[in-house]
Amino acid sequence: MLMGVKKSKNKKFLSRANARGYLGPIGDDIPSLIPIIVGLITFFSAFTFTLNEYNQRSQSFSADRDTLIIANALKGDSYLSTFEEFDNACQGLRVRGSNYASAVVESTQWNAILKDAQQNPNSPQLAFIADHVFSIEGKPLACAIGISSPFSREELEDILTNRQYVVLSFPVALDIPTAVVPGTLIVITWRAG
Repeated sequence: MLMGVKKSKNKKFLSRANARGYLGPIGDDIPSLIPIIVGLITFFSAFTFTLNEYNQRSQSFSADRDTLIIANALKGDSYLSTFEEFDNACQGLRVRGSNYASAVVESTQWNAILKDAQQNPNSPQLAFIADHVFSIEGKPLACAIGISSPFSREELEDILTNRQYVVLSFPVALDIPTAVVPGTLIVITWRAG
């Protein structure tokens, strides 16, 4: 018997390579690569969005935490009898990355400022805190980091209109020579920079 010569498969490959519409070994896989690429783009887009949202909320929680730290340090036991007590708390307080302005005002003045702020939400009514700072022994119960201390209304207006800020208020008792009067400690914080 005579053995025949086998024909090479390469001839079939060569004829296929020269045929119209043949894109090569990767080209035939393009239709299956499209859903994979779309899936990767969707995954990384969702991941980036989630990471940005987490960072934004983390900064918000950090600002709230810093404001609470400042307020609790200045408030002490909620009873202010001397200016030195408040001033020592102000001088010893440093929170990294945050600036603040704090003042003690009479409770009636604070209520009036809040009422005005509710009626005019677009104007920085909180800046009027600077005009109503309570004094003990002739010294104002106000301190600030990032602006001058005691601060002016114009400085507070600039902060309240151009920065994101957090405001907290706490009741305190103020011991003046004739009586003990109710007051409110107001702390306004914003990010340094």
